[in-house]
Amino acid sequence: MSDLTQTLVAEQRALGEKWLDISIERYRANLRRLKIGQTGELYNSFQGAILGNRENELKMRLVYAMQGLYVDQGVGRGMGAGVTKAQGAEYRRFRNEKGHLHRHVRKAKRWYAKQSANEIHRLGVLVSDLTGSLLVASASAALPEQAVEITF
Repeated sequence: MSDLTQTLVAEQRALGEKWLDISIERYRANLRRLKIGQTGELYNSFQGAILGNRENELKMRLVYAMQGLYVDQGVGRGMGAGVTKAQGAEYRRFRNEKGHLHRHVRKAKRWYAKQSANEIHRLGVLVSDLTGSLLVASASAALPEQAVEITF
């Protein structure tokens, strides 16, 4: 690989690591702001890693607990397996006519959807800026050192 390519790969890797750290920090801030999670399981489940980094490709992985999607969508704690309306009074003691538990009314807490769209857009802007600056650097490195005069 050329020096410029090695520089690009190194800069992309550094950018990816910084982006993952900042993204995880922002997701956790959303969880704290919305008061999501009593056990801290979702908060502590965030992990980021750079999987691969080649000349024109940067692969990253952001991992978190699956339960986070249910909180974001406002679903869960519905009817358990094997529960039927035919159980009559026993069914209605804990659940309403829709099958939802009386004590657990679930509302969507949007901690993920907007933030992920923002973070992915920001990553695209950062990578395009990095690629553009390296493109300018490669073009200027290819220019001759002596002044070139053009006459018409």
